[in-house]
Amino acid sequence: MKSKIEKAKEYATRMHKGQYRKDGKDYIVHPINVANYVRQFKESSELDMLIEAAYLHDTIEDTNATYYDIVHEFGPGVASIVLELTTDEDMKNELGKKRYLQIKLKNMSSWALVIKLCDRLDNVIDMKNCSKEFIEKYKEETIDIIKYLKDNRELSNTHIKIIKEIEKKLEYYN
Repeated sequence: MKSKIEKAKEYATRMHKGQYRKDGKDYIVHPINVANYVRQFKESSELDMLIEAAYLHDTIEDTNATYYDIVHEFGPGVASIVLELTTDEDMKNELGKKRYLQIKLKNMSSWALVIKLCDRLDNVIDMKNCSKEFIEKYKEETIDIIKYLKDNRELSNTHIKIIKEIEKKLEYYN
């Protein structure tokens, strides 16, 4: 019998089929990386649930999966984290991406923030294949979001470890 983690990985793979990253790789590489970073940085009795949510973090946003599909397949705990990680496009357009992310990350649950920071870490690492303009914009946005979080939110040791890793990876682009 398959574990719920294996089911989440398979579900995300199926839902993201035909989607690609900027470098042309299958999109599923990104959720796999995010799940691996969660494994690397987070210790929790709920680690399995967090890994499932990491695999699924972009499914509501980028596929035809719904919150109710995720609840049905993986339970309300996983679904609520995935929903927290889903972008509200109207609010993002109203506030601007950076301000939207600052507020969203400040107010999300600690578990969702772990996944979101791992998501950001993977995106920073993956930037090397992007245009210089994109790199500069994403780097500045990331620095500003991290500063805002440090100034406006209580961060756990796990959050701080991931942020330090993001900052270390950003140095590559200096």
